Amino acid sequence: MTEIIAKNLSLTKDSATLLQGASFTLKPRQLIALLGPNGAGKTSLIRTTLGLEKRSSGTVSLGGTDSEALSPMERARRVAYLPQQRPLAWPNSVRDVVALGRFAYGAAPGRLNPRDAQAVNTALELCDLTDLTNRHTDTLSGGEVARVHCARAFAAEAPLLIADEPVAALDPRQQFRIMDIIQAYVDRGGGALVVLHDIPLAAKYASHLIWMQDGRIAAEGPPEETLTVQRMADIYGVRAHIDGRKVEIEGAI
Repeated sequence: MTEIIAKNLSLTKDSATLLQGASFTLKPRQLIALLGPNGAGKTSLIRTTLGLEKRSSGTVSLGGTDSEALSPMERARRVAYLPQQRPLAWPNSVRDVVALGRFAYGAAPGRLNPRDAQAVNTALELCDLTDLTNRHTDTLSGGEVARVHCARAFAAEAPLLIADEPVAALDPRQQFRIMDIIQAYVDRGGGALVVLHDIPLAAKYASHLIWMQDGRIAAEGPPEETLTVQRMADIYGVRAHIDGRKVEIEGAI
């Protein structure tokens, strides 16, 4: 079973402590929402976990191997990563962009073996992109581009997914579509860690919440246990009405 086990992670850069004593586990069939205000350390936690930032202390096991010991291709076969910034340098076709997800297996657009091609076709279908296969990405809406990025991640057929703000700047309908796609991935046996700023969306989809503040994990657990009026006030500085998993933000404190 491929899982991420991070223990006591710390990250210091240019004398600034960005992450301190952070521990978490991501397992298959688990959808974790990583929450916290801007600057709380969410992206630092992700990048340190993946070995993209050299940790100051702590350990990370990614499928039984230290994440910093994995090559980029080995890491990509174990966990698909959607970073916060996802620029498309040139307007390739949807199929070619999704095919980039097969890089971990030595493939590239125009150089796909039958297994690669099947993985790309499956990812396109899962993300409802089959009708857009030959469209160029500069002709797509923001929601369609977001689905293309998800499909590229799924084409890697990795057992785990880490997505940093995958629904940022999308309208509510497209946010739900992306989260439905990620939920379906988890239902098929994947594990997903997703950074979200929309608390009601996180409460609806996530089985587990990780709350970050000032580079530390302030709390973690199921929404029913960790989503409270006091925590919303402490972490985000807002008043909220909470009824089970239903959250209404009423204003700033």
